[in-house]
Amino acid sequence: MVSNFSLNVKLLRVQDNQIVDAILTTVSDKHLADAQNLWAPQLTGTRYSDADWNWEKKNRLAKILPGDELYAIECEGITQGLMTIDILKKRCQIESQYRRRLVYISALATGPMNRPAINNPPTYKGVGKNLVDFAIARSYELGYQGRVGLHALPDSIDFYRKIRVGFLDCGPDPDEPDNLVYFEILRRNS
Repeated sequence: MVSNFSLNVKLLRVQDNQIVDAILTTVSDKHLADAQNLWAPQLTGTRYSDADWNWEKKNRLAKILPGDELYAIECEGITQGLMTIDILKKRCQIESQYRRRLVYISALATGPMNRPAINNPPTYKGVGKNLVDFAIARSYELGYQGRVGLHALPDSIDFYRKIRVGFLDCGPDPDEPDNLVYFEILRRNS
């Protein structure tokens, strides 16, 4: 994992339609505490597929599994989004004959305060897009030419279909236990 990494990003604060500064950074204990203490109570009992995700466990695994990295977006002192990526173990499915590496988004979640079905209007917009943009940038940094892949949870499929970063909807993946829809970004020019 990239240690002590920090990148300034912009989010849209919905309440006053203002662009505000946020930080995309490697995850800290504070981010994990926010997920447990702020997010979990709001997600419990909802229809969201990530409601039972344990970010502390994901963090422990990221520390021992080669190639796993965990990042957070923080704004106004609160964790707004979390993402785990795998930079080593996954290969392209679209360009499978070449077995090209890609950055695989293992888990991506925006805080419940940013989900219109829970908090309408949401506090911020742009959290998920910033995390995906970072995964693409990380892919370029690693020499993977912007290739990114992920399996979308059912309630996230529309987000990945609409996001304007070049994801190709490859349909349900029969190799996945839940038949999740696979998305991949093909080789891109920098």
